[in-house]
Amino acid sequence: MWGTLPRLMARVTADHGDRSAIIDGDRSLTYTELAAATNRVSTGLIEAGLRPGDRVGILMPNCLEYIPTLYGVWGAGGVVTQMPARASASDFRYFLNSAATTTLIHHHNFDTALTGIRTDSPTLSTVIRLGSPPAPDTEALDYTALFGAADPTPPPIRIGENDLAFIGFTSGTTGVPKGVLQTHATWLHYCVTAGLEIGDTRPGEIFAHGAPMTHFTQTFIMPTLMRGGTNLILPGLDVDTLLSAIDTHKVTATAVVPTIIYLLLARTDLTDYDLTSLRTVIYAGSPMAPSELEHALRVFGPVFAQAYAGTEPGYISTLRKQDHLLQTPTQRARLASAGRPMYHVDLSIRHDNGQVVAAGEAGEIWVRQAGQMIGYLDSSLDADTIHDGWVRTGDIGYLDEEGFLFIVDRKKDMIITGGFNVFPRQIEDILDTHPAVRQCAVIGIPDPKWGEAVKAYVVTDPENPVTGNDLIRLVREEKGSVWAPKSVEFVAGLPLNPSGKVDKKVLRQRHWDGQTRQVH
Repeated sequence: MWGTLPRLMARVTADHGDRSAIIDGDRSLTYTELAAATNRVSTGLIEAGLRPGDRVGILMPNCLEYIPTLYGVWGAGGVVTQMPARASASDFRYFLNSAATTTLIHHHNFDTALTGIRTDSPTLSTVIRLGSPPAPDTEALDYTALFGAADPTPPPIRIGENDLAFIGFTSGTTGVPKGVLQTHATWLHYCVTAGLEIGDTRPGEIFAHGAPMTHFTQTFIMPTLMRGGTNLILPGLDVDTLLSAIDTHKVTATAVVPTIIYLLLARTDLTDYDLTSLRTVIYAGSPMAPSELEHALRVFGPVFAQAYAGTEPGYISTLRKQDHLLQTPTQRARLASAGRPMYHVDLSIRHDNGQVVAAGEAGEIWVRQAGQMIGYLDSSLDADTIHDGWVRTGDIGYLDEEGFLFIVDRKKDMIITGGFNVFPRQIEDILDTHPAVRQCAVIGIPDPKWGEAVKAYVVTDPENPVTGNDLIRLVREEKGSVWAPKSVEFVAGLPLNPSGKVDKKVLRQRHWDGQTRQVH
């Protein structure tokens, strides 16, 4: 029995009282104050007409109000509709309409993006706005007025662990995002295991949230609270802000995308900051080049932990801090892995027909665990992903002899060139070893001879000259001519989706638009 999210919030806030729960610039909340703020949101929503099971979109930048709003929605019996802050205006409308959202709570930063949102979202009946400038939506309720005067005691709402709690959305790099359903039990499991196995959360943790809290960093809110720690909220994830926060607040843990680690490694002034408090840096969202990871370990020490997860299957595996070792060639090679499956996860590598592959053979990763989705918003899609309780991830990988998981690529990213299956991830790993390559992405483009031709987009270090032929030769020497890119295009940057991953859909679009079919 996992209980419910409001019940857990009530217990942790009662246990830690006057300790600091949240810091946001010069504003802060103790645990006692967080409990009252959360309950005011719950009560205010009910007074505004929210009914159990209604869907509520929360669209905020990183700010103090996000945490009591998130848990306040759950305390009122509502279902949170995920609204990634970095998404576009059209995405916001899509998320709201797909989930039949009735209530939207938004920060004034998003006024322009939400212009006309009532007309575009027919199910939306209540809009609550946080911010002091005059509201362009004259019907919007004021966040402070509504929740500031509400009752700070828990409302008498009955919530069950199997009640719907969260609707997330897939990243949509290969198609339209799909709505994913989580209950109180599955989402609570998702968050708690993240803190225990990935973050190794300890008493008094000071966790810096620089990445958007509307995305994966929110899963580390509750583990930090459970240990009586402090959620330090940063306005964004840039290296200056992060370094200053670590130095000033003695941050012990944070979660970032690999790009931030690369930017930190490029700094020449790291010794100007006191970083000795930093104990855990979780990286996720995309693979990290092993050569850069080795560099990071030498600069920052054994503080890194990798998380491999998916919207549908939940957290799957972790390369723990104690697995980030450099002493032997085998240990260094495992830096390219996604670690071992987490303790609560059953993981299987299978052929397309569902049969388990031979040991060491690559196949699709199937996962079964208590923190996985219960299904899609569109239940007709369930059968393509869920089989006898197992979630098909769409990722191709293999397990080595000690159970470390190596991800070869996304199944849908596979390139079929001249009849051969080629996995872009393996080409990207080779390109990443070149000192001139800062970032790269490999896709298949239409080709009259090969069906698809391998193309690489590369961001380079301006102080390290390299030619396309140099990089083609590098791949050819490592993997052979079939895998070598037929072309290399140098770019200033790669497009990212709201999750911070390289958006290959955008890269493919210019090549595949107008084609009668996608090869794969």
